[in-house]
Amino acid sequence: MFMRKHTYLRVSLTEKCNFRCLYCMPEEGIPLKPNDQMLTDAEILRLVHLFARHGVDKIRLTGGEPTIRKNIVKIVEQIASVEGIKDIGMTTNGLVLHRMLPDFLDTLDKRKFALLTRRDGFDKVWRSINTAINYLPKVKLNVVVMNGKNEKEVVDFIALTKDKNLDIRFIEFMPFGGNHFERDQFYSYRDMLMSILEKYGDDVVKITDSPNDTTKAYKIKRFQGQFGFITSMSDHFCNTCNRLRITADGHLKVCLHGNTEVNLRDKLRAGDTDDVLSDIIQAAVNRKKAKHAGMDALKNMPNQLTHVDSNGNARQVDVSDKSPTIRIAIAKGTIALTPEVSQQITNNCIKKGDVLTVAKIASIIGAKQVPNIIPLCHSIHLDFIDTVFKHDINNHLLHATSTVKCFEKTGVEMEAITAVSIALLTVYDMCKAITQNMVIRDIRLVHKSGGKTTFNAT
Repeated sequence: MFMRKHTYLRVSLTEKCNFRCLYCMPEEGIPLKPNDQMLTDAEILRLVHLFARHGVDKIRLTGGEPTIRKNIVKIVEQIASVEGIKDIGMTTNGLVLHRMLPDFLDTLDKRKFALLTRRDGFDKVWRSINTAINYLPKVKLNVVVMNGKNEKEVVDFIALTKDKNLDIRFIEFMPFGGNHFERDQFYSYRDMLMSILEKYGDDVVKITDSPNDTTKAYKIKRFQGQFGFITSMSDHFCNTCNRLRITADGHLKVCLHGNTEVNLRDKLRAGDTDDVLSDIIQAAVNRKKAKHAGMDALKNMPNQLTHVDSNGNARQVDVSDKSPTIRIAIAKGTIALTPEVSQQITNNCIKKGDVLTVAKIASIIGAKQVPNIIPLCHSIHLDFIDTVFKHDINNHLLHATSTVKCFEKTGVEMEAITAVSIALLTVYDMCKAITQNMVIRDIRLVHKSGGKTTFNAT
């Protein structure tokens, strides 16, 4: 598919994380799925065996934070024994890694084991980095660069490669659900490279990239280590992507930035054979797009979270004596599709355009219009609006989840419910030329916090 052979599988071991990196998730964390929905060790191992038989030779363990999983060392040992797996990697924040490395090395023998840490600044993390350098042949350090936050530290990170065999990878800040992406925080790799060139000039050397590398690699002459740039926003590398991803709850994602997932967990637990699973996986890979859909539209979309007129109707509840707090609301809903509509959304071939991107933007607009369409709602400043979709291809269902957040005196339940409703109505409108036989259902509030009461749907 698109001249790509998929040899790299990323396996998420948990949704939990012991950090709250501002570029990754909101400070309050994210709603976690029940433990019984997470893949078991045996299910993970079966999927690794299955993918290995179909040509995958590299596994990267991710999260959340993978070292939180209690039996992580055993999982690594089992994966290392799978025939065909040549490389095992782990993306970790490094907080507790130094305690585990000896056990990891005992299980891996001479296998290459690359570790990526995503955040520096804590003594324990740096201890883990130095321990990893002493134990391992290859250590990578990921640095998410944000304008106004840490862009001036790029050259300082380069200095680490002088005496350490580190691979520093600078990552462009990009949208993820809950990370409060704003365009003015984006700092391109070209700007990063320019600052490095100003410091090191002709000593900056370009390294030849491997065919499926996500990194544009460089080094400084006479330095032990190297550095590179992961340019998901300014210069995507989709045409060489050979990666697949298994989420912690057992869903296959053929693209990190895609909305479509295939539920392998339920197929495993239903007793489906490896042949059936292989057919499902192959069908999903065949639907993989040439590049991630919708990212161009999202990265160019102006910031629409503006202040609105706060002079409300006199009949509204008076909130003037209340103190503002962080208010969060999450709402969910589902649209039941026909098989034809489900397939066309998956293939991104609806005539009106990219259904999920348009629906996402519509949900943002809808949430901001709440005080204009619901008479007694207050006009408030919404700090964050996001809608994510999960496409259940097997059952022809499209699930939407809308999250709204603000620092205000009143809640945002109606904004979240409106956002998810507008998202699903937009899906209906985009697809109604094919059929009107679609049903919007189960719209409900699932979480509310920040006021006098906290609500979580049971």
